[in-house]
Amino acid sequence: MAAAAFGAVVVIAALFVPVSYERAVGNDVGLTLSGERVQPELRTIAQDLKGRLGTGAVSVEAIQEEGAPQFVLRTSSNERSREKVEGAALAFARELAAKGYSASVQVTPRRETVRYPVAAYAWDQIIQISVDGKSAPQLESEIRQRLGEAGVPDAQVSVTDHPGGGRDVTLKVERQHQGPAGSAPAEPMPQLVLTKDGAPIADGFGVKIRKKNLNGVMSLLVDVTQDGKAATAEIPNAGSMSDAELASAISSRLTQAGINARVQVVNGEVKVEAVK
Repeated sequence: MAAAAFGAVVVIAALFVPVSYERAVGNDVGLTLSGERVQPELRTIAQDLKGRLGTGAVSVEAIQEEGAPQFVLRTSSNERSREKVEGAALAFARELAAKGYSASVQVTPRRETVRYPVAAYAWDQIIQISVDGKSAPQLESEIRQRLGEAGVPDAQVSVTDHPGGGRDVTLKVERQHQGPAGSAPAEPMPQLVLTKDGAPIADGFGVKIRKKNLNGVMSLLVDVTQDGKAATAEIPNAGSMSDAELASAISSRLTQAGINARVQVVNGEVKVEAVK
């Protein structure tokens, strides 16, 4: 990962308008079992399921399917990632199948309704995603899916591989936070953490762009991280600057902070890239 760019645009307006949305707070798991030896082993299987998923109580329901007894074990996980829960549950079901049981799994996301200012509704969690063994389309799809599960279905996500090596990850989300002049969003901006070999990627290049429009005066904040260093370029009254003036102001502030970056501004749209 030679480069990773994350962009987010937030516009501050004048009125407070809360919105409602649903977010995933966990996943419910149903494990259906049948077989001659199931009933005597139910307690052991339930304990193993709890340990594998890290859940609490497991309920058991006996049902008849075409005259044959079946048992449905149900439990709830607080893990928000359906992919993780489903992967662990399916692996456990495969182990049971290898022992002669008939096992199937159903995982259902558990959601709750939340009311937040529109700028804040997406950013109540850190989203951690491994890049190991994933192509650009696979990684792009997973980021988009995980954001959707977190209540952000409209994120613009792009993952691009460079012919000479390296990968760009771009995330753009536009939100309008409406509150008293000078107020900040009630929730922090998102944190998308990419990992490799189980550890966060620390040698990348990240950009987060925020626009604040207060009483018709637009200022710009550009947050940049580069190989563990972080800097913020704040440009007051950026809306009155030409593209060249704005690019020069951002570049100057980043250089002063020790960030080696190339800044381009076209029709007011800011692009910041690492100098390779």
